[in-house]
Amino acid sequence: MQTSSSNQLKSSRFINMCVANWFLHLYVFSLIPLLYAQNRQLHGENSMVAWAVVAFAVGMIIPGPFGAHMMECRSRKEVFLKAMVVIGIFPTIGYVYAPHPAWLIVLHGIQGMAFGVAQTALGTTLVNDVLKSKQRDKGDVIYAWAGRLGIPLGLFLGFLLLHFMTIESAFWWSLVTCMLSFLVVAQTQVPLKAPVKVPLITFDRFFLPKSFPLMLSMFAAPWLMGRVVGNGVAAATCLCMALGAFLAFVEQILLRKRLGQQVAVCAGYVLLLLSCILLAMPGVYSTYMVYVLIGFAVGTVSSRHLIEWILKAEHCQRGTAQSTYMLSWRLSFALGFVISTLCGMQTIAYDVTVVALSMVIYLLFRFRTKAA
Repeated sequence: MQTSSSNQLKSSRFINMCVANWFLHLYVFSLIPLLYAQNRQLHGENSMVAWAVVAFAVGMIIPGPFGAHMMECRSRKEVFLKAMVVIGIFPTIGYVYAPHPAWLIVLHGIQGMAFGVAQTALGTTLVNDVLKSKQRDKGDVIYAWAGRLGIPLGLFLGFLLLHFMTIESAFWWSLVTCMLSFLVVAQTQVPLKAPVKVPLITFDRFFLPKSFPLMLSMFAAPWLMGRVVGNGVAAATCLCMALGAFLAFVEQILLRKRLGQQVAVCAGYVLLLLSCILLAMPGVYSTYMVYVLIGFAVGTVSSRHLIEWILKAEHCQRGTAQSTYMLSWRLSFALGFVISTLCGMQTIAYDVTVVALSMVIYLLFRFRTKAA
């Protein structure tokens, strides 16, 4: 396929990687409504789906220490394609024929492990392979936005499938987005990299310890998203969150330099606080504008934190920073999801506290960075 020699961000290879990431997130998050429906059909408790979401996040951690070794010992494209087969076909068969609700937890955990491998291959490796060194900062942010926009749209897709077909058929049709992600990468030419000898177990492309303050300061954004989704959403509210996320993407394109990094993140935290207050007010929870606000705030805080992660990392730690960001986001989302399922939204005061603490930690982190 043709690529631009001057700007790889406009090349078909990079665009394909972003599209594949969008399809992958569409598939993974479309499963949440389907899991709820299958769980009800199996007469399981509501908490089973919450624990399945937690199992997915924990599953992403398990292959992490082996990620760098896999990327160097095998073709990175091959690793991604094989992981996609594991994500899609085998768990889908298990979901359709699951004899007990506990199977949903096991199968979603397996998908989490395969998703972690797929993201290590695609997001922390292949994307950077097709970009020039000076274009990777911007490319990583664009790539992450593709996945971020796929989250609420994936939830919407799950509801849409259930509206038109049976649960079993919905599981099979959800595989279309998984297959599209597979095919987009399969037909994309990627440069071959000379293998580098790395240990079997390493933090490389897995976890960046010095970014721990960023993990704490970003926690509130995916936490609140998990709280809202875990408490139950509808197709229309998912579209509203998608609209909010898209507006945050447009805002970042138009106002990034004019607004400034710190101002944008603090504004995102303020909007998260406002969202928490509005969710606690009787009669406001069903207002669609609240969900637009949540999508915008979560998108703003998450994306600006990824920029901080990339800037904090050394050149050889870029993939590790991206992986740490991804794991942090999913773990925070899963914790918010399970707390919301077990406790409902009555603990909104705790959400306000979480957001306020995250904002304080971020400001302390920025102050310390400037002082250094």
